[in-house]
Amino acid sequence: NKDKIDIIKDGKNMSYRGKALMLGNPGVGKTSLLTQYVDGKFFENYKQTVGANFYIKEVDLTHIIEKIKSEGNIKEKLKEGGFRIYWWDIGGQSDKLFVTEYYFVQAVGAIVVFDVTNEETFNNLEFWITKLKDLSGNVPFIIIGNKVDLENKRKVSFEEGKRKAEDSGVEYIETSAKDNKNVELAFELLSIQILNNMKP
Repeated sequence: NKDKIDIIKDGKNMSYRGKALMLGNPGVGKTSLLTQYVDGKFFENYKQTVGANFYIKEVDLTHIIEKIKSEGNIKEKLKEGGFRIYWWDIGGQSDKLFVTEYYFVQAVGAIVVFDVTNEETFNNLEFWITKLKDLSGNVPFIIIGNKVDLENKRKVSFEEGKRKAEDSGVEYIETSAKDNKNVELAFELLSIQILNNMKP
């Protein structure tokens, strides 16, 4: 994984940067989650992403540095130089995926999203997980069940989401991009896993 994390030298300090993916069907809230995480904003109406959107986020290490289990002196280097994630928000149209497959190359992690009010998006998780493994290899990822603010329209239970994640050997978290519920927590969770996967 180390060869996928770029190390940028700026004078004496070295900063780390890596590429991560947001995956899932169209309309599950990938762009909303990223906009909430990166800019602290939520917009009711989004145009559907075609191709990919691109976001950069400097990871706030203050909350997570003690949870990083990396060997060697990576922790100290991270504290000095920081860690930046380049997020690729992949448009979810499966018929256009051949165009976007190169976005998967060199990714260090991913968030796979479904909409708890839409069972089809849940059933398609396996498609996205398989695509990630085929094109990015065995990188850390988590599963998000989004739109829990629409609880009265829920079609997929928390237990079903958790079971799916357990079957895949990953963490499950439910979010609301609209209410900013668990958004920061979800991205922190993946950041920790990416950094734990780094080799000194």
